Amino acid sequence: MMPSPGTTWQFVMCAQSAIREGLPLRKSDYDAYLAWSVDVFRLATTGVADQTQIHTHFCYSDFNEIFTAIKSLDADVITIENSKSDLKLLGALETHGYAAEIGPGLYDIHSPRVPSVAEMAARFAALQKYIPAENLWANPDCGLKTRGWPEVKESLQNLVAVAVAARSQYAAKN
Repeated sequence: MMPSPGTTWQFVMCAQSAIREGLPLRKSDYDAYLAWSVDVFRLATTGVADQTQIHTHFCYSDFNEIFTAIKSLDADVITIENSKSDLKLLGALETHGYAAEIGPGLYDIHSPRVPSVAEMAARFAALQKYIPAENLWANPDCGLKTRGWPEVKESLQNLVAVAVAARSQYAAKN
């Protein structure tokens, strides 16, 4: 993965959404598969400049099984499905820790229901018990292609309101 000569990318996204789903049937083969997955990710992102922020995304997974591999990716930011898993990700964070930036999804994009600002703000506040505010991103669970434009627009407006309020609170504390 390389930008055109003379240019530098500010961000690059290298999705690893099926790393868990690709695990071998035999647990005895897990370590080799996960090591291979990490190597492939690092190879794909090796050509970017040091100042390029590397992002990756994980969909619905049991993160406790693969969290050590996720940490080994050395991505700058990971976004992870979180809303439908009843915050199971938080158990992985407690067990394994995570020092990079992370965006646990604040709402389920597969539902046509538009989450309120209050609902997403409460979820964002709960996440700050496990993730330092300076490392926490506000984002939906996954891509928005399954939703119609009116609900996407309203949901994202509410999400942006949460992010703006969180930044103001963080700035006031620091």
